[in-house]
Amino acid sequence: MISPQKRQEIIDALRHGTVPGSSLDAFAVGLEGFAATLDEELYKVRTGGSVFKAVRGEYGCGKTFFARWLADQARKMGFATSEVQIAETETPLHRLETVYRRLTERLATADTPQGALRNIVDGWFFTLEEDVLAEGGIAAHAVQGLLQRTNDLLEQRLARVTSLAPRFSAALRGYRRAQAEGDVATPEGIMAWLAGQPNVAAHAKRYAGVKGDLDHFGALNFLQGILAVLRDAGQAGLLLILLMKLTQADARDCTS
Repeated sequence: MISPQKRQEIIDALRHGTVPGSSLDAFAVGLEGFAATLDEELYKVRTGGSVFKAVRGEYGCGKTFFARWLADQARKMGFATSEVQIAETETPLHRLETVYRRLTERLATADTPQGALRNIVDGWFFTLEEDVLAEGGIAAHAVQGLLQRTNDLLEQRLARVTSLAPRFSAALRGYRRAQAEGDVATPEGIMAWLAGQPNVAAHAKRYAGVKGDLDHFGALNFLQGILAVLRDAGQAGLLLILLMKLTQADARDCTS
């Protein structure tokens, strides 16, 4: 049963000639033959594997619909998803920092349709705190002790990522510390920096002990950090959709 709000969202999207972002299974037809295979591959990712799929076809054949339908199904299975439109001027593949930025902007979960990075990170810290309290020896009201033990557990969980991207874990520590101190602006700035946003306030970066902006070479390492946080926060994994449109020049290159 689809709620009136969802029905209106679908109708509004179709009226504007776009693909709705959710509830696509309400009117998807002809995709039943793919469902079993895709479920198997999502299960493989859930258990620690990885899968790459390329979908190609003529203009208007339903590629975007298929991709968003798959993302909708994945979120229902506990995955985080994101969609990035690859564009030569704004998000070219040879500038991974821009791809990463768009990825974090469009990051979605079952309960957060867009911009879910902060909710995921907050949920992860909550999970760490619960794990620390479950170990015993630290009371919930002992803020400093809980913060320190949570940071220690953070380092353990991100050990591999820290060796590749120490700035990622440093920013997470700073974010957590600023939150514990009741700061508002500083965690916002640190989260923006973690999301790859440029022009972040200098005081936020100083507080976290990081410098500069995310570049092409650090983007993949930061993505590994996000994947580690996703897994530890209880998400099944990440489904990333890259939408690419070939120009006439690209098409000539492909056929030459």
